Amino acid sequence: MKICIVGPGIMDIPPKGWGAVEILIWDYKQTLEKLGHEVFIINTPNQQDIVNQCNFYSPDFVHVQYDEHWPICERLNCKNVAITSHFGYLERPQFYSGYNFIFNGFLSLKRTKIFSLSEGIAKIYINAGVNPNRVFVIPNGVRDDLFNFNPICKMPDKSICLAKVTTRKRQHLVRHMDSIDFIGNTDNSIPYHIPILGEWDKDSLYENLTSYANLVLLSDGEAHPLVCLEAMSAGLGLVLSEYASANLNLNLPFIDVIPEFAINNTAYVEDIIKRNREKSIYRREEIREYAKTFSWSKIISERYLPCVLQ
Repeated sequence: MKICIVGPGIMDIPPKGWGAVEILIWDYKQTLEKLGHEVFIINTPNQQDIVNQCNFYSPDFVHVQYDEHWPICERLNCKNVAITSHFGYLERPQFYSGYNFIFNGFLSLKRTKIFSLSEGIAKIYINAGVNPNRVFVIPNGVRDDLFNFNPICKMPDKSICLAKVTTRKRQHLVRHMDSIDFIGNTDNSIPYHIPILGEWDKDSLYENLTSYANLVLLSDGEAHPLVCLEAMSAGLGLVLSEYASANLNLNLPFIDVIPEFAINNTAYVEDIIKRNREKSIYRREEIREYAKTFSWSKIISERYLPCVLQ
């Protein structure tokens, strides 16, 4: 099958560092090609150029992976088209603001499939009037084979916040905790000082993540954060906000979710992070095994391709 994946056209694919959507697109390509499919990526902000290139290649399936490219979906000659939104606040309409135009654009599509990153997001579209037959849940996957794994935690008293520093990620809630390393970049727009250690390139991520005991992600909006899958692939436990826990089995002992009503309770949050570290360092092989349920080869074979063919 010939598959075209449309990227944002903002940064290179694959990215050298930060760029979750770009990483996902590259992982799709790598995995689909291993399964015998022909995959090409169009990565430009010019929508007319996207249409021209896509129609020239004449693919069997087109997957648009950028919200703002929704207008091209039904301008393509290909009739089998899907789009995925990566907007972090899809389940929180009160935060839509300028996004309403894009959301209504998704609703206006008549034949395009909507590949949603979680059940909660799928319900948002269906409740807004999209035909349920056009909505499919496809969670993110992870290249678990790329991550170094050490069954013995090198830094059992250390947690990591691994994300671009933004108000949405809410690193400021734990910025005072010496037991947390903050890895990522920033646009310097947040009104807090976060003691960032810098941004990792991909090789550093794959090699060093396993040194930590757990990952902390307390965002006030997420779709399906790739970083959770990456952390578990390296053997880390998870401490998450309610909005960062999509698609995970929350009954597992190495995943702790901070209730939103307690998110500003510093002592409580710090205690949960500490307790999660203490129990996760003894469950690292179990954590890594659970991460394999999100392996890209499994997600694409069992979830993605069946939806493509419907």
